[in-house]
Amino acid sequence: MIRTDKRGYMRLKIGELAKKTGLSVRALHHYDAIGLLSPSERTPGGARLYGRDDLIRLHRIEALKQLACSLPDIKATLDGPGGAPLQILQRQIAALDARVLQAQRLSRRLQHVVDLLAGGGDAVADDWLNILELMNMYQKHLSDEELRTLMSSGPDTEAPMDPPWTQLIDEVRGGMRQGLPTDSATAHALAWRWMKLAIRMTNNDPALAGKLMTLQANEPRAQDIVGITPAMFSWIGEAFAHARCTLFAKYMSAAQVEEARRRQTANLAHMQAWPALVAELRAQMAAGTAPSSAPVQALMQRWQQLFRDSYCGDDAALESRVREAFMHEPDLRLGVGMDDALLTYLQKAQVAGHHVPRENAGPKPSALMVAMQRAAHQLLEQPRVLDDPLAVRILGEADAQALRADLDKYRHPMAVGLRSSVVVRSRFAEDEWAAAVARGVRQYVILGAGLDTGAYRHADVPGRIFEVDLPATQAWKRARLHEAGIAMPASLCYVPVDFESLGLAESLARAGFDASQPAFFSWLGVTMYLDEDAVFETLGFIAGCAKGSAVVLEYVIPLGGLPPMVRIAMEQVAAQLAERGEPWKSFFEPAALADKLAALGFSESSSWGPAELNPRYLANRSDGLHLGATPGRLMLARI
Repeated sequence: MIRTDKRGYMRLKIGELAKKTGLSVRALHHYDAIGLLSPSERTPGGARLYGRDDLIRLHRIEALKQLACSLPDIKATLDGPGGAPLQILQRQIAALDARVLQAQRLSRRLQHVVDLLAGGGDAVADDWLNILELMNMYQKHLSDEELRTLMSSGPDTEAPMDPPWTQLIDEVRGGMRQGLPTDSATAHALAWRWMKLAIRMTNNDPALAGKLMTLQANEPRAQDIVGITPAMFSWIGEAFAHARCTLFAKYMSAAQVEEARRRQTANLAHMQAWPALVAELRAQMAAGTAPSSAPVQALMQRWQQLFRDSYCGDDAALESRVREAFMHEPDLRLGVGMDDALLTYLQKAQVAGHHVPRENAGPKPSALMVAMQRAAHQLLEQPRVLDDPLAVRILGEADAQALRADLDKYRHPMAVGLRSSVVVRSRFAEDEWAAAVARGVRQYVILGAGLDTGAYRHADVPGRIFEVDLPATQAWKRARLHEAGIAMPASLCYVPVDFESLGLAESLARAGFDASQPAFFSWLGVTMYLDEDAVFETLGFIAGCAKGSAVVLEYVIPLGGLPPMVRIAMEQVAAQLAERGEPWKSFFEPAALADKLAALGFSESSSWGPAELNPRYLANRSDGLHLGATPGRLMLARI
């Protein structure tokens, strides 16, 4: 008997509906129980009868199930307001995308195991379930991007279970079992290999490296599978400390090396804190945060403190040597996340935090910067390389007060390095002036005198002193001298020179300089701001002076020849000076400059750099004063 409803549409019993749709009777019973699909009619005996509207609803239920909608969501969609379907569909699209991603992750995991099985032979085949288990742990702790990085393959990558890693772990485990000393050359080699593999495995991502270290330290099962235990981390950390100290030994005393080693091994947590800090700094760099911004400067303060905690504490001399070693030894800069881009960002942040003064700087900001460093030397270091009791007074009351209020700024390694150069070059020039006086020279010419106080501290030296500088700079200096109550000695003569309108020879002659008598010239902190033609024109004038004359000349070597960290820092300093109107224009190679001096008529010349000046002026100091790999050089030339 065919059953129809009032509209003439056929009605189906539950079994008939199940057969027609391919669903089970049990499923239809469940739909009825949860209110998803209830029959529109029943027989007098209570049998379910499904009409046309019920069949349409069932087709919609099945269509929504194909979209992976849950039964409650399907019911809400079919029974709810008009907007519900859109929300459900959007939610299902997101769920489907997640399932696709999950499938892709599973596919990558399985493909990685397949690759290992294909290339690893029986040993890997016996361990493939361990590999799957390890990858499951990684998936719980790492983001999708980090997991892709970790499992990527290529000529510059190493996955955790690749042969280079498993072989290295076996070698370290064997060395530990045999009692291999962490200060041995073999242990050092293992440590450097470990770091280089870690960089490759993480694609130089310090955040990923930090997560892997935490996972490996806290998951006993990961330790069982990979073989890296907390004891192994400790052993490798000590081996690293000794390996670094082997490189430090080239730059410091045995006692300093031992202190650096002790600090590294006493608290390995300091060394393990680096990846997280590097990751934070890289995140700021990637976000385009300005190096001078407060967040980056706060990170720089943490960086400086961690550096001291890790290597030198409050020992300024040791810190200076450690930093010099880092500048010259690329292996010391090995670390996950460290590369040229980050080093450049670091140096920009460091320079931005210790900028050239802007206010009250007079016509030449660099002149005030140098004067502030000379004054800081009087307040901070003993014994003094340059004993200058007028250095603080000539600053004037406001700048002297600012200096005393912010002396910590001048304890920063960058400030100490600059101050080392400033006081050594001034001391060298004054020593050579004293030697010239002893030879009978009675004329001293200070080219670019700035706020130099030599003429006022040595007023009793026989002869005449000529201070040569821009008219505006000399007016600024004389105002400061007047404010400080420093009298002009009778032996001193100011020679205002504007090289664009009046030459040096004519200016000196007008001031009473006797070209027929020998003279000693000092020319510090100037040549880098001049064109080469102007530099050699002045040197040509000096070369034409009377026999017995001499000059101490400061110059900078090309920045490209410096160690990477120094080059980056000096490029930032030069850029900052250029912003303040004092760009560096001239650079000289020592040998080429010596040849040019000879061609100009100088009978002899000698170049003085850190190798010659450190032992002469800065040996055995405990205050950190030290000439590192800076571009500044001195040339002493005689006629």
